[in-house]
Amino acid sequence: MEYTELSDYPLPSGRVTEWTVLTPDDAWAADERRLSLTHLAHARRAVAAGDNWHSEWIGTAFHIEHPLDAVVLARTMERWYARHEVFRSTLTPGSDADGEFTRRTVASERVTASNRLVGRHLSSTAVYEHITEHFDTTVSPLRWPHCIAVTVEPLDDPDSFLFVFAADHTVMDAYTQVFAIDEVVALYESELTGTPDDLPEFGSYVDFSEAERRRCERTDAADPAVAAWSAFFDAHAETAAAQPDRMPAFPMPSSGATGPVLGDDTSSSSHQASLSSWILDAEQTERFHRVCKAAGANMQAGVYTALTIAARRHCGDPHLRLINPVHTRSGVEWLGSAGWFVDIVPVHLRPGAAETFLEAIGTVAANVDSGRNDSPTPYSAVADVLDDPATDVAPQFVVSYIDMRTAAGAQHWARRKARVLRSATAQADEVYLWINRVPGGTNISARFPSGAAGNPMSDFITSFTGVLREVAATGDAAYSSAPRPTTEAVR
Repeated sequence: MEYTELSDYPLPSGRVTEWTVLTPDDAWAADERRLSLTHLAHARRAVAAGDNWHSEWIGTAFHIEHPLDAVVLARTMERWYARHEVFRSTLTPGSDADGEFTRRTVASERVTASNRLVGRHLSSTAVYEHITEHFDTTVSPLRWPHCIAVTVEPLDDPDSFLFVFAADHTVMDAYTQVFAIDEVVALYESELTGTPDDLPEFGSYVDFSEAERRRCERTDAADPAVAAWSAFFDAHAETAAAQPDRMPAFPMPSSGATGPVLGDDTSSSSHQASLSSWILDAEQTERFHRVCKAAGANMQAGVYTALTIAARRHCGDPHLRLINPVHTRSGVEWLGSAGWFVDIVPVHLRPGAAETFLEAIGTVAANVDSGRNDSPTPYSAVADVLDDPATDVAPQFVVSYIDMRTAAGAQHWARRKARVLRSATAQADEVYLWINRVPGGTNISARFPSGAAGNPMSDFITSFTGVLREVAATGDAAYSSAPRPTTEAVR
């Protein structure tokens, strides 16, 4: 399964229907539980942007292997909303963009699914254009519902239909995107057959958010997370040649970049470029993993070591500073909860004088572990305590590695044509890399500046891919420059 924009997903032609949920205005009740700090910051950005807000939805597309029954799917949507309180929560902005927000919630029995037929015979291009426009203009952190869906009944397959949902990040994260596939299918089949869904019950992200806010009220300069971030920002001098800023950006080469951007630019220069590529097949992934394990490390450490080698070949410095997203599902009660259970931690990779992958992986593994301090304090709370200009800048170079092989329903993803999705992103200088291990191998998804500003990504991702494949093939790779695969080889 890949993580891409909708434009990269093979949409069928067919009958298109929008799905949403409704509730009476008088059903909403004021709720004293506060927003999580991440949710709060996101909502404040949306209020400050006003009409210039660019939707930042995430979602998933997959086929449900039954004919579409509108009554059954309506009940499925209602049960899905009933399972997750955060879907039945919204906010009312305060008097200014920096203020608090009032949360409102609605009981599950007051939520009713609704649908609207868009067209019976839309081409795949028309399907894409409609879904994109609908999601981009409807999904918002400030307007309920925060999760909606569209179905496509393929003209050539009456026995299945495509279900595509989109949600604002405030009610969903990558784990939610993934486990929702099995969850929605189970609910649909339960309604269709009249049998129990056998889905476990979990806690509410609304409760998690309030608990986080209470905990963060005690954050001060003695908190280990504050010390970790302060040290990370202060260490910027160590990477001054390629990453001089206190909040690190993508490392720039010492000379001009060559080659085109690997990803196709989105339809307008107002959006970032996007890329999705299979960098290792299943066999190569397993060989790479065995090399890491034999060296006493895991695959994440191996991937990050490969990044330092790519950085050395790309800009001359193997030391690399980056921001790493981590999940905050600290207890079993949150494992199946929809919500934005994500924080960020600082990672400073220091391979030192190592000359090869095997010499560096142990040190890099320790660097990765040290970035995860024992404090559960989120970055938003740390930023409020630190008097550091770096906290005024959004993360600029973000790298995520996730092993999704054991996720619920992973064995069905290929058959269901499942794909996790992200919206096109407004043009910005930031670079995001998502590296995912799945049953079919390892893929990379990236977004970065479009046009000439993004050209250095071509060399970097090509070099990174070459390092991974070299380690998989030979068991090691040197930090010195080596022949790189062609651009076409890593598309």
